[in-house]
Amino acid sequence: MFSMPPFPRVCLSALLALALGCTTSGGQGGVGDASGGAAAAGDSGGVGPSSGTGGVPGAGTGGASSGGAPATGGMTGAGGTMGSGGAKGSGGSGGVMSGACKRGIASNSAPGAAFHPAVGWWYDWSNQGDASNVPFVPMLWGSGSLNAALPAGFEFLLTFNEPNFHAQSNLTAAQAAGYWPQIQARAAGRPIVGPGMNFCGPDSACNGTSPYQYLKDFFAACADCQVDYVAVHWYNCDLPSLKDYLEPGGSLEGFEQFGKPIWITEFSCDGNASAAEQEAYMRAAIPYLEGKSNVFRYSWFSSKNIPNAQLVDSDGSPTALGQVYIGLPGGCGP
Repeated sequence: MFSMPPFPRVCLSALLALALGCTTSGGQGGVGDASGGAAAAGDSGGVGPSSGTGGVPGAGTGGASSGGAPATGGMTGAGGTMGSGGAKGSGGSGGVMSGACKRGIASNSAPGAAFHPAVGWWYDWSNQGDASNVPFVPMLWGSGSLNAALPAGFEFLLTFNEPNFHAQSNLTAAQAAGYWPQIQARAAGRPIVGPGMNFCGPDSACNGTSPYQYLKDFFAACADCQVDYVAVHWYNCDLPSLKDYLEPGGSLEGFEQFGKPIWITEFSCDGNASAAEQEAYMRAAIPYLEGKSNVFRYSWFSSKNIPNAQLVDSDGSPTALGQVYIGLPGGCGP
């Protein structure tokens, strides 16, 4: 288990209810809004840098922190039923596995037995996770993680965490594309989830502020790459802005433009939200995500960085919010 002292998340104004999250100051070790692996090219593995996800282009700062070591001894399990297509080789989103079991958790504390089977998967931003009844999905967090050991029998592979953030995996779109042959080799035909994207700011702290433009540049540089899913993060606290973030035709471009199933690998309200506000947002967002056919999987962000959003206690048992998450309709079921 990783731990990290909570850090302040400084939200900007609502910006028409689309103020794309918050920026943060850094913390020491463990996971922030996303961590695991190494930040810069050539760094060794380990869970490290932490900055706030979200942020509005041109505003706010991200904080970096020193890294810790990833957890070991993870247990994997079935990630769904393999479809007839298998994993598509070049560029497409073929080989999609069954999305009937969408609900997951992003947490440094492994979810205990009470989360199974309602929660179908979890990850902790590392290549190996602590043992859990809930199947684990490994991540190659950054360029320094590309050779990290992966669990036997893993079903999916998550990749670079917020590479447009200097304080996260810190890769330009061209650099990420250049590393993709290594990603594909590590996946060995299994489905690959693309870089986990969010808005970044200010520009001086980012490899581009727009996640949409980053992915456009990435796919242009990686036209023949196997990328089976798009991954996104979101920390605004209302359903309309979540919809706008994903769907085209609103004030944001929407990730549906890329024509691939979506994994929402981090989402919750930001750190300013009360426990009641976190629960209200969860109750509004989960039915939407469960019913949206092109959202393949989603994982609520459960970390000490946002205490009121935590689902998993340090012993693996559900918090009060975790009990709500388990009980909402549409979970994985027996």
